[in-house]
Amino acid sequence: MTACRRLSCAVLLLVACALLPAACSVEPYCFGCEADGGLSGGGLEGGAPPVGCAHGEACPSSAPKCCDGVCVDVATDVENCGECSQSCPTAPMTAVECVDGKCVTSCPSGLTDCNGVPADGCEANLQMDRLNCGKCGVICLYANATAKCSSGECTIDTCKEGFADCNKKAEDGCEINIGTDPGYCGNCDTTCPVVGNHEPLCLGGVCASGECLPGYGECNGVPGDGCETDLLGDAVNCGVCLNACPAPPHAEPGCQGGACSVGACEAGWADCDQSIWSGCETELATSKENCGACKAACLAVPDGYAACKEGKCVLGGCDPGRADCNEKLSDGCEVDLATDVAHCGACEIACPDIAHGKPACVGFACGIGSCDANYADCFGGSSDGCETPLLTDLANCGACGAACASIDHGTRTCKSGSCEIASCDPGYDDCNKKLPDGCEINLAADLANCGACNNACPVPAHAAAACKGGVCGLGACDAGYANCDGKPDNGCEQKTGDDPNNCGGCGIKCGSGSCAGGLCVCNKKVLLVADDSVSGSTTLTTALGLAGYAVTQTSVPSYQYNGSNPALAGFGSVVLLAGGPNATSYSSDMPAGGQNAIVSFVNASGQGLVLTEWAAFQVAGGRWQTLAPLVLLTRTKAFSGQVTYAVDGAFAGHPIWTGLPASFALASTSNVGSTKIAPFVIRAAGSPEAIDAVAVRDAPVGRVVHVAHAGNYAPNGWTNSNMQKLVANAVGWVARCK
Repeated sequence: MTACRRLSCAVLLLVACALLPAACSVEPYCFGCEADGGLSGGGLEGGAPPVGCAHGEACPSSAPKCCDGVCVDVATDVENCGECSQSCPTAPMTAVECVDGKCVTSCPSGLTDCNGVPADGCEANLQMDRLNCGKCGVICLYANATAKCSSGECTIDTCKEGFADCNKKAEDGCEINIGTDPGYCGNCDTTCPVVGNHEPLCLGGVCASGECLPGYGECNGVPGDGCETDLLGDAVNCGVCLNACPAPPHAEPGCQGGACSVGACEAGWADCDQSIWSGCETELATSKENCGACKAACLAVPDGYAACKEGKCVLGGCDPGRADCNEKLSDGCEVDLATDVAHCGACEIACPDIAHGKPACVGFACGIGSCDANYADCFGGSSDGCETPLLTDLANCGACGAACASIDHGTRTCKSGSCEIASCDPGYDDCNKKLPDGCEINLAADLANCGACNNACPVPAHAAAACKGGVCGLGACDAGYANCDGKPDNGCEQKTGDDPNNCGGCGIKCGSGSCAGGLCVCNKKVLLVADDSVSGSTTLTTALGLAGYAVTQTSVPSYQYNGSNPALAGFGSVVLLAGGPNATSYSSDMPAGGQNAIVSFVNASGQGLVLTEWAAFQVAGGRWQTLAPLVLLTRTKAFSGQVTYAVDGAFAGHPIWTGLPASFALASTSNVGSTKIAPFVIRAAGSPEAIDAVAVRDAPVGRVVHVAHAGNYAPNGWTNSNMQKLVANAVGWVARCK
């Protein structure tokens, strides 16, 4: 094999070499022939002669290496690849080259190394190898057929007897058994027909009839008409011959899929649960879940519940307190009867209009929903609506129950929802503009607002300012001063501290002729004008003396006193008795001179006078007419016995009652009568028996005390110590010593 230096044509590859006859013109099984420029890499016989270098000749650049006396190119020489004497290995059906000093092997087109064994080289022909068809490991193998590899593709070579490739798909081989398959009976184009609902058969490639088709049966016993019965739908032969189905409730018997089922339903009934056991269980005219048709459920109704009537959904009823007033099923029981003003308690019962407000329905009853601005329902009940105007109502000013309180000395009003003063009583005004104290100023008496707000009264000399009848005037005088001329302009012009004619007050004349510190200097000289009981008069004289008074007792009885026996000059007071036991004493008049002297002594000189019971008796008898103005008690009759004297509350601390109990009793003959009504006259003590027991006259000039006790006319006279104390106190007071 001189023509192939690096290619071995093994006997095992005779077939492969036969496929490529043009590749080898010298040897028929050689794949690297020189004539074709072949598979070897260089140094082939018949080429350019090698250049020798055995004798040290220089090698050319095309073969620069000297190996065994021959110049070679170790980059391409397969015998000296990379270095001298390093030859590339050879394998059957394999081309070898030296490229850049390295051995490179390759397979011819159509051949490859599939088993990975170098020794057998490119052993696989991918174009025709049934074990490696097209690529390594692809085996050509088909069911019921022989396979071949052609041009690298697996194909069916021949089918097994009785089989055929009817779908022309190599991957499932000869897939049809034409000897038994009724769809391809004898060949791929013959399909056995169905005759009389019999199953078609293929026997030895010839069509025949077999058993009944599934779902069919020969139930009538007549072979000629085939499998005439539909076992899947015949209620008399359901599933198998003669298996008659029973009639379900409200339905005819039925057969479906070979099993008994519900047949045609009675009119108005339906099988909605698809259960043979219940049959046509649903009455479409009344079923709420299947109203008129199965699964045609009546939808939920707002605030109520639905019902089915004559196959149509209708309203069955409403929840408590709800109603369907518009008769529309879609919105259900749309009305809340407890709150709807148009349907309050029942449909079409509308709440009436509310005066000054809007109606409301509360708890199924009409009432007031809201009030207009500035109005309110303060009295309850809707009949009168929002009856209260909050802007003007006194009892509900601004809010219910917010009553405008009564104001002093004026009238109130409610204005714009606020309490105000409407007007003030005559003589009053609201000067501080504060509602709670009303018309707080008495213009007739207020110093700072006299007659009008902010009209302050000036302060007079020696006095306080005063407002009387809305006119500024004179108030209380300073201590030691008095307004004796009655003129307010010059204030309290009169000093009263030491003036004996105005001692302690205007016109208060001191009988002693002396005034100090606003009090008359006490004149303790007393003239006791006796009655006809000398001893009884002496008892009183002694008691007064013991009280600190210098007493002069007249030597004549009172009915003989003429004003000069003795004269009254120099005395501070007179005690006038007229009630001795003898009738002459209490029934005889006093001489005019005596009466005039005593009246002048009191009224002109400012001295004091103490009288007893008989003074009232004398005046009542028409006597003592000059003295009558100084007699303080009137007379109706006399009382003899135990008499109680009780001081009036206003006189409990008066000087005439100093040292006396609030009441005391004594045996007395006493005047029964009342106090005379006259200027400066007032009762000081009363008595159940005598009516008025003691009266006083507190005039600026001349004080008088009148005691109801009859003195010496009584059995015990003036012996009672309380009576002595009362007379002594009276003497001191009328003489202005107290």
